[in-house]
Formats: sequence, structure tokens, C-alpha cells
Amino acid sequence: MNAELVENELLGVSEGVPGQRYELKRRPVVPGGSGAILEVSDIDGWQEWKQVQDFVESTPDDHHFVLDAVTGEVHLGPGVREPDGVLRNYGAVPPKGARLRIRSYLIGGGRRGNVARNAVSVLKSSIPYVSKLQNRRAAEGGVDGEDIENAKVRGPIMLRTRDRAVTMEDYEQLAREAALEVARVRCVTAGDGAEAGGVRMLVVPAAGSQDGRLRFEQLVPAEETLQRISRRLDQSRVIGTRVLVEPPVYRGVTVVAKLRPRPGANPARLQADALDALYHYFHPISGGPDRSGWPFGRPVHVGEVYSVLQGLRGTELVEDARLFGADPVTGQRGQAVQRLVIEPHALVFSYEHQVLVEGA
Repeated sequence: MNAELVENELLGVSEGVPGQRYELKRRPVVPGGSGAILEVSDIDGWQEWKQVQDFVESTPDDHHFVLDAVTGEVHLGPGVREPDGVLRNYGAVPPKGARLRIRSYLIGGGRRGNVARNAVSVLKSSIPYVSKLQNRRAAEGGVDGEDIENAKVRGPIMLRTRDRAVTMEDYEQLAREAALEVARVRCVTAGDGAEAGGVRMLVVPAAGSQDGRLRFEQLVPAEETLQRISRRLDQSRVIGTRVLVEPPVYRGVTVVAKLRPRPGANPARLQADALDALYHYFHPISGGPDRSGWPFGRPVHVGEVYSVLQGLRGTELVEDARLFGADPVTGQRGQAVQRLVIEPHALVFSYEHQVLVEGA
């Protein structure tokens, strides 16, 4: 897990009233795992309190708390005035003057934690008999917290469907909730034959890349992820609807280009920048015109290649650019084309771009 452990952080002193809130110094908190551990001081030392999702089932004697992982707020149980006028506490209230601390919690994660293979090579502290280290595998599954725009989309869907999958958007939202570690999902109608009348859920895992470069196997979701999404959709699907969960088809794209550098530009640097730009633009997760992932089924035009390369600071002229379709599994390359057609629900995958710069 790409995260940092924070230990023994003092939150403050209890005022002895319900509904108290305390802010952590570090955020966001990594959800899952064993969760954060809250401790409250008493005459016998420190007493451990339990983290819960909400206070619905909490009694006045339950040592419960709720943690908002995004804002880093610790919430203690509220007091609610019942219809008969009695004040009921949902969760215990620490005595006035009691100190509160978080014994441990994790921060970090997110998309930036998806580092590529061999990207981690520096020890943060020395370890006896260890001279070097490296991550042999790329980190995967890290996703950022939900932003406001996505919440605006999700809210109406939840209110309309009430946890049932009817439309394509319903299936996609439930799939995201079932597997937070995926980068993209797309629901499409199934084809003819045995799959007719069903839906296909296409799943793209969150994968770490170095300078936009991905290995094809990184785009294959884990079997456990596919099964978890399948189970969730099976609970909410309309009776009689068959659901197939699988990765999308990927169409390999290879660009071969020749550039003339500007006077004074470093040809080797321009070559590296050009390759980085191509790998970032033709990227299934973070590429495309709006940098949110290549659109499903969007064809590739050689004019886009000229635009990407001509926009580099060191480029004087794009002398030539050719576009090829490629099989990312076998490596076989097709003929040069002006327009590469992509299947309706497929994505592109950058495969061994080649850039020649005069003077390099």
C-alpha cells in the first residue's frame, strides 16, 4: 500500500457534550483495512473506541466514532431530542476534560500512488544489510477521492434508481461502487445469440505508468475485481438480464514520425519529449483530447499526431508522421493509414512509438 502511517496524534480535550468533532492534522485518510483507532483517556489509562459507519444502531453506552476519510474529521455521537422530550445520545460521550487521540491512521494513496515498475528505488531510512531496493511490479488500484462533479452525477442516479440497475448509467455507477480500484467502466448492450438481451460491463483497471508507458498486462483487471463487480450487479439487475463483466478490446497504435528541431533545441531532449507526448495522448486511462482517457470507439487520425508533435516547444517542423495499427499481444504491425478505425467499444493502446529527430 502506498501510504504513510501516522501514530499517536492528539486531537484535543472533551467538552463533555454530544456531537463533538475533531480534525486530523493530515488528510485524506486511506479507507479500509483495520481503520483508524481512537483512544480516550480515563483514570485507568487509555480506552479504545470503535470506528463505525454511522450512529444509527449506537446506544448511549457504545464507545463509537465516525471518521470522514476525505475531510479528516472525527465525529462523536450526537444527541437527539425524541418526540417525548427526552434527549437520547447515539453513542457515548467522553467525560469533560478527557483527552482524545488517534493511535494510528494511514494517509496517502490515490492515483499518484500508481507508480510504475522500478520507480521506487530510494530508502527513506537506512536498514541494516540493505543497500538498495526497487519495486519489481507496478502499483495498481489507486484512485483519487470523489470530486464534486462526479458527486453531482451520482446523486440523482442514486435517488432515481434506489440501488436498482435499469439504465446503462445505473450499471456503471454500481460497478464503480463495487470496485473503487478501477479507473473506468462502460456498460454496453450485449450482442446477438446467447448474449442477446443482456449487458456487457467493460472494466479498465487503474494502472501505474512511467512517462505514459503501460504494459499490456496492466490493463487486464484482476479476476477478484471482475467477480466482485459481477456479484454486485447480479444483486441489482432486472430479472432476466444477463450481465457479462470483462475488459474492453484494446487496439494498438504505433506512430512513426520524423521531426526537425528548432535552432538551439536539444535533439535528444526533443525526441524524449515527443515520445512522452505520444504515449500520454494515446493512453486508455489518462489520454485523449480532454486527458480523461481515450474515448471508447473514437478513431485515430494522423492529423492528431501532427498536432501533438507540432505543439512541442522544441519542434520546428513535423517532417513526416505515419500511423499504424498494431496487435499489442503479438506485436504485428499493419499498413500505414491516415485514419485508424476503432471498434465501437474499444480503446487505444500505445505500442512502441518511434520518433526520429534530425541531429539526434
